[in-house]
Amino acid sequence: MVPLHLHVDVLVIGAGFAGSLTALLANRIGRSVAIVERGSHPRFALGESATPLADLILAELASRYQLPRLAPLAEYGTWQQAYPALVCGLKRGFSYFHQPLGERWRPREDRANELLIAASKGPADADTHWLRSQFDHFLAGEVRSAGIELLENAPIAELTGGPPWRATGTTNGRPFTIDARFVVDASGGGRVLASHFRIADQPSRMHTRSRSIFGHFRGVRPWYDVMSEAGGRPDLHPFPCDDAALHQVFDGGWMYMLRFHHGVTSAGWLLDAERFPLDTSLTAADEWSLWLSRYPSLADQFRDSTLVDPPGGLCRTDRLQHRFDPAAGEGWAMLPASAYTLDALHSTGNAHTLSSIERLIDVLEHDWQTANMPAKLADYGRTLQTEINYIDRLVHGGYRAMGQFELFATFAMFYFIAAHNSEARRREGRRGEPFLWAEQPDFQAVFDDAYQQLLLITEHGPASSADVRSFARHVAARLEPFNIAGLQFPDGQGFAGGLQM
Repeated sequence: MVPLHLHVDVLVIGAGFAGSLTALLANRIGRSVAIVERGSHPRFALGESATPLADLILAELASRYQLPRLAPLAEYGTWQQAYPALVCGLKRGFSYFHQPLGERWRPREDRANELLIAASKGPADADTHWLRSQFDHFLAGEVRSAGIELLENAPIAELTGGPPWRATGTTNGRPFTIDARFVVDASGGGRVLASHFRIADQPSRMHTRSRSIFGHFRGVRPWYDVMSEAGGRPDLHPFPCDDAALHQVFDGGWMYMLRFHHGVTSAGWLLDAERFPLDTSLTAADEWSLWLSRYPSLADQFRDSTLVDPPGGLCRTDRLQHRFDPAAGEGWAMLPASAYTLDALHSTGNAHTLSSIERLIDVLEHDWQTANMPAKLADYGRTLQTEINYIDRLVHGGYRAMGQFELFATFAMFYFIAAHNSEARRREGRRGEPFLWAEQPDFQAVFDDAYQQLLLITEHGPASSADVRSFARHVAARLEPFNIAGLQFPDGQGFAGGLQM
């Protein structure tokens, strides 16, 4: 078999959606590109929930770099018109419900155990859940249609240089050699550049400590039905509560549910790894059932469900968090999923990835092979670490508050207000700013103060009712200058009909 030898400007490692999109954009700015992928498409993957900010960035990238086939993917309505056979899920916003241990969920008169944040006016302009096996496969097809070399079943056997780089291996049994000026690590858990540079994993720099059990299921009952049977009033919600990134929150963790059109639901437990460490004497399936037995209303949802993916059974992790620093240098950069893993709370992952791709492509377009390029890459890496710091504390604070839903809802407003302001600024034509206002000094000062207060009032266990009310009033007052969406805050009397955007 004749060996394959390629000479390119940019080698992208990993052909998930991030790697494929990076390759498409690099190709559009005139860089020659190749991708190596250790597996093949279609394949099971997580990271499925888009957000308004993710969609705005995707739409802008498609327009700016003349990729019209990607533009319809930025909204549910246009997606359905352009690609009705490409499975996705309707996401009107975010739904949160508080689950009591050992008891069925019951509605409260003040509705203080449910929180909904609407993110669209209707289905036409709504966000989507990406069925990653199909979404990634679609983008890989776009890569090939653009004439970009995509090698599947091609794990890198050896990576040398830096820069220039040389990657060697085999693709479906055929030897390959790729020489490149720049390498983008989009391998996620492959950690190719971290291994090459012997960059130590630094999970101790992460405050969040969580682990996960997850899979795809058929036959999961809608939460709308379960809560209605319990006497709830989903008709009062600003959108159908299942058409969302649905969070079932409890003391010590939460469960996500993302529904797709073909009857499959992506679901998983995210658990505080310090309070509930991994017990390897239990199988993943046994632990899944154990957690369902603790929350009867969730058990009702899954009583007739069957696991359909991944093929080998439920996935289970030990602690999720990892972190590599530096994440960029001369002739190389990591995308977020290669630089860190955090937690799916509030669905920050895809938007953060798109934001980072946008910044990196700016460097590859405007500073390619110039004296400014090392400094620009250093800025990319520094900003990425700042953003990780912020998202980590945002998620960690959420875990500290999960046992007290009004406290959790109050702290969650930092995410929603930062997201809404970031969206508004992008609609005004501002781009390339740090993700979720991670470097906006006035907002970050308020966040730092609230985060420290939250840690203090929960240091020895649940916060007192007085502390919960005081925290809500304090945060609402401090965030008022930034609350351009007019979000309502819990005040000890519920949410006045639910929070809405």
